[in-house]
Amino acid sequence: MDATVAGLVPDAHAGAHLLALPRSRGTARTPVDALARAWFADAAWTSPPGGGGAARPMAGARFRGVVPDGVVAPGELRLADGARAVGPFRLTPAQTQALDLAAGAAEAFALHVDDPATRQVPSVADDRDGLARAFAAGLPQGLELQVLGWAVAAARRVGGAVVADGRTVLTPDPASGVDLTLYSAQVLGPDDALGVLRTTVPSARVVAVHPRPDGLAEYVLSGETPYDGAVRLWARRVPQVPLALGALDWREHGPHAYGVTWVPPDPFELEVERPSGLHVIARSRARVLVARLAAMLQGRLAGALVDDGGFVVRDLDLDERLTPAATPTTQFWV
Repeated sequence: MDATVAGLVPDAHAGAHLLALPRSRGTARTPVDALARAWFADAAWTSPPGGGGAARPMAGARFRGVVPDGVVAPGELRLADGARAVGPFRLTPAQTQALDLAAGAAEAFALHVDDPATRQVPSVADDRDGLARAFAAGLPQGLELQVLGWAVAAARRVGGAVVADGRTVLTPDPASGVDLTLYSAQVLGPDDALGVLRTTVPSARVVAVHPRPDGLAEYVLSGETPYDGAVRLWARRVPQVPLALGALDWREHGPHAYGVTWVPPDPFELEVERPSGLHVIARSRARVLVARLAAMLQGRLAGALVDDGGFVVRDLDLDERLTPAATPTTQFWV
């Protein structure tokens, strides 16, 4: 949805990108600094929120003079050298509605990049996040693009929104994140992994097995369904784990990665911001199936789960994925 949303933060942050997060869900369970550390190794508050009294009134013709009760001074969150997030700024219900957020209460963070690189005309067909649409005249590069990528991933994770350049609203669908990867210290061979996959997709088969010099094997398995595409299970030993796992005790994960991914009937629909209704229905069923497989693997191998946005998936998050979304049917086509 394209929209002009002005005045969501004080004038001092005009022109910045904006990340809006629902207070009732995202900020209570996953604070913005924890979301940032999943992408930026040195992310930390340089000045935490709440240290300087009341926040300034919000500016803009639509929102002028709005200062909700209890709002304190915003903080500054360092993302990386030359990039920071300033906030939170409490949003009113009207502002939350303007951003197309489902939650009734939300707050915003202004995202600043000190020296943005020269923008380039988008040349890629993949625009799942809507960034090429938002920056049709020139796509951000370098650190600015990384900050925007993180903001969209964080918004997808917690049901938030991004306002690009203060103009274009991007509201990624939280249900569009399907794939999960388990990082474990335990080894599961291809035959045993095939048995796990066949508990949900009986027709699953081995696609490839590549023995390693250390005696382990990297492999890819696939379970095809008549209507919803395929579920792939791949395994490999990785040289490094996602940044998000750095916040966990080292005994909670390991170097063996087991990815459970969905291949839809038309893979091109993974690259578009607004896929077809049939794709969304198939995705909702596949999302539950992938979560079930990931839960089975974790129950057998322990370890930590990470989603396709790079964030740790905890038990409560997994439980939500295991609950089918409201679709015409929750039947699995196996």
